[in-house]
Amino acid sequence: MDTSSLAGIESVVKGGRAVVAADDTAVVDAVKETVRSGRTATFYLTRSQFDAVNAWYWTPSRMKQLGLEPVSDEEMSRITAELGAEACGSAYSNRIKCPSGHVYGAFEFVKQGIEEHGLEATRAVFALKDTAVIRANPHQQVQCVECRRRLATPHYYVYWGYGCCVDLDDTSTAAFAARSR
Repeated sequence: MDTSSLAGIESVVKGGRAVVAADDTAVVDAVKETVRSGRTATFYLTRSQFDAVNAWYWTPSRMKQLGLEPVSDEEMSRITAELGAEACGSAYSNRIKCPSGHVYGAFEFVKQGIEEHGLEATRAVFALKDTAVIRANPHQQVQCVECRRRLATPHYYVYWGYGCCVDLDDTSTAAFAARSR
């Protein structure tokens, strides 16, 4: 093992997080179990693990149920041009109508992410080459970026290297909203 890997692990653990190394099947099963349990976690996965989780979770029927649609090339270009965050690869997102008439989609999600985490952190996630991120049961409050109103409908997303998976069998607001679509 490269000693720089141990330094990275040491840094993560020192920050109060755990690092787990296992074969692909064990890692994918851990992600699935976390999603099904309703617990919240962030997984940093290999591309093949990320692809396996997405194949399990993002079925065509689930994408339809949650209103996911491909993010247009125009919206991806707008994310890069107006926000300075270059999201590459395929992307899917639902679009939420704000009661004030605004729409919350991929652009607004990235904008909210920049507001909450900063541009450099957002760029760093989009720049990951060998690592993909899955958020299991995230509890992010969706807020209209135009009028700042909190929106009741959850935002669902999956990008080439970043996505969410939500336990739709639980009793959370997110699960309720998804079931009532």
